[in-house]
Amino acid sequence: MAPIAHGTPGGAGPVPRTISGNPRGPQRGRAAASGLSDNLRTQNALYSLSPRAIWGVLKRQPPSFWFVCIYLFFEYVRPQQVYKPIQGLPYARATIILALVSFLLERRTLHFRLFEILLTIFSIILVASSVTAVDSSASYEQLPAFISWVLIYLLIANTVDTEERFLIFMLSFLLYSFKMSQFGTRSWAEEGFAFRDWGTTGAPGWFQNSGEFGIQMCIFLPLIAAFIVALGEYWPRWLRWVAWAVAGTAIISIVASSSRGAFVGLGGVLLWAISTSRKKVRAFAAAVVLAGLVYAITPSEQKTRFQQVGVDATSVSRTTMWKHGLEMMRDYPILGIGYANWTEYHDINYGGHGLLAHNVFIQAGSELGYTGLLAFLAMIATVFVINRRTRLLANRLADRGKFMFYMARGLDGSLVGLIVSGFFISVLYYPFFWINFAMSVALNNSVLNALAADGSLVPGERSTPGRNVRVYH
Repeated sequence: MAPIAHGTPGGAGPVPRTISGNPRGPQRGRAAASGLSDNLRTQNALYSLSPRAIWGVLKRQPPSFWFVCIYLFFEYVRPQQVYKPIQGLPYARATIILALVSFLLERRTLHFRLFEILLTIFSIILVASSVTAVDSSASYEQLPAFISWVLIYLLIANTVDTEERFLIFMLSFLLYSFKMSQFGTRSWAEEGFAFRDWGTTGAPGWFQNSGEFGIQMCIFLPLIAAFIVALGEYWPRWLRWVAWAVAGTAIISIVASSSRGAFVGLGGVLLWAISTSRKKVRAFAAAVVLAGLVYAITPSEQKTRFQQVGVDATSVSRTTMWKHGLEMMRDYPILGIGYANWTEYHDINYGGHGLLAHNVFIQAGSELGYTGLLAFLAMIATVFVINRRTRLLANRLADRGKFMFYMARGLDGSLVGLIVSGFFISVLYYPFFWINFAMSVALNNSVLNALAADGSLVPGERSTPGRNVRVYH
């Protein structure tokens, strides 16, 4: 992969100095060329997922990045809940605190752009909703949980801020998701691929319920697909086949979860893939084949559940909760009934202790009012805008921007899967939204830093690809 001179929107741009054109002499030019060659070899080795290259990058990273990666491990793998000898300590929270301390000691830059502004607005609404809540004590008790998501977002978005850091962070995210998907596939196979009411679950904690597990698989699938498309050319053929098999375990796990919301989320991901593909006929044909395979392996009991949508007990319960949530929004339109007040308010006014909104948007609107819902929708829209801007910026790096381009597209797909499947379950304060948002902003920061290092980023310049760069689809 040879270095390419990048153009500005006007077609002109900085031209890299060649050996013969170096005003400081051929010796300095040869040294620069040698350094560039070494950088390309290192980059290609990292793209090939060489363990030596990955370790070489890790050794150069500051402690804050290490702690953020360790946090991800404890949050998604949850060994502290699986193995008794290490149970009891707040490992995830401790690593986040260590990451924050390291971040401050390293005097890193904390970016404050559009999404951070929207996150601040959403946070202010949430705190105000807690003050005016029907039961403020319930809100105050859960405030540390929300603050932790804000902190995690800020650390990931501002620490994972180079292409190599993002690649390693994303690789670990995919591996941890695969740990869940292979377990889901294996456990379902051990049951003879039979239907189970409780479905398949993931790691303890956030993913222990089959619905939440299904959402994670809807997030995992487009990200692993984008990762393969972006880097597959650097891998041997056997590794590409293995990677696509890994993606297949996500689809099988969605079926094994027995979650209708996850099925609909998968459908949303497939429609997104068709709509964003340049070769729509081929994408549509592939989606039809995949849908046929999913239908073939889906147990007859699960198919019957889809036929009963709207009349079975689960559907009636959900639609009832949605109706109650809309009534709460009507009665408390500005700041809602209060952050983390749904369960208690519903128990007092409707009966049915422990019931949830079963819809992430109704959860936001009922607890935070229309103001909170609008702020939440604005954050979702902004993530799509950020990912589009990342793709435009990555195009200016030509082949060097291919990985970041496709990962921005994969993050779009994961957000689509999350939004669609989240329409049937209350997961607003789960890691899904906040870590997906953090990765989107982190990727944008990475491409900005890559352009700055390349000398192609001009302060105030619009992120429009130049005429002489390759555009991916």
